[in-house]
Amino acid sequence: MRKLLFVAVLAGLALPVGLWGAEMRVGFVNASAIFEQFSAAKEAQQAYEKEMSDLGRQVEVMEAEIKAFADTLETRKYLFSEDRLREKQQELEKRQEDYVRFRQDAEMKAARRNEELTKPIVTAIEDAAKSVAEKEGFDLVLDSAAGIVVYSKPELDLTDRVLQSLEQARQAGQTGSDQPQTGQPQTGGSE
Repeated sequence: MRKLLFVAVLAGLALPVGLWGAEMRVGFVNASAIFEQFSAAKEAQQAYEKEMSDLGRQVEVMEAEIKAFADTLETRKYLFSEDRLREKQQELEKRQEDYVRFRQDAEMKAARRNEELTKPIVTAIEDAAKSVAEKEGFDLVLDSAAGIVVYSKPELDLTDRVLQSLEQARQAGQTGSDQPQTGQPQTGGSE
């Protein structure tokens, strides 16, 4: 078994030896900066924030209703018979359970919606980075936002070129324009 593993490691090391002699061109992008500056990402963020503020208002209304009901129950509990008080307490518990369920559903919906809005943008950024890298002859592109790049010459930073490529493609109607902005995600896509 050790002999087989040793041979596999040697074979793995021997394969890239031919590449060692070739000069490799490495660039990097700051994907976070691109995401923050790309107009389609800004629009998606605005749509997401609007939808989430609507959900937030619904959560606040439910919280206020529960608090008001609990306060009323607390101040009037001596006016109710035991049976009636038990009914009101059960009603409060049901409202609290409904609230917790609604909030959990809202959080799951928010995560799904965020992914629906950002996934096509992330794909567009990756495609644009690949396109710029291929056009300009880069063999490898790293993401400095992920903390991978410690130092690089400024001319190896492809961030602005990738962002420019994204915006040009978007203006030409090729990237990011099929984003659902609000409401339900679009169906019947070309996947």
